[in-house]
Amino acid sequence: MKKVCKFLLKVLGKLTVIGLVTFAVTFTIYMTNAENKLIYYVVRPFLNKHYDSQVRDRRIV
Repeated sequence: MKKVCKFLLKVLGKLTVIGLVTFAVTFTIYMTNAENKLIYYVVRPFLNKHYDSQVRDRRIV
């Protein structure tokens, strides 16, 4: 019984640490608006380059 309690406390402790670290990382991403900065500076230029290089066969009038 004592071994089971020690094992459960170890697992619970590790899960708590993992949860706190995950919360800290996601909170930092949220507060710094990092996901929008990543989209604006990395994804958007890539998509603009991709769509600008496509050949257009029809024009919007």
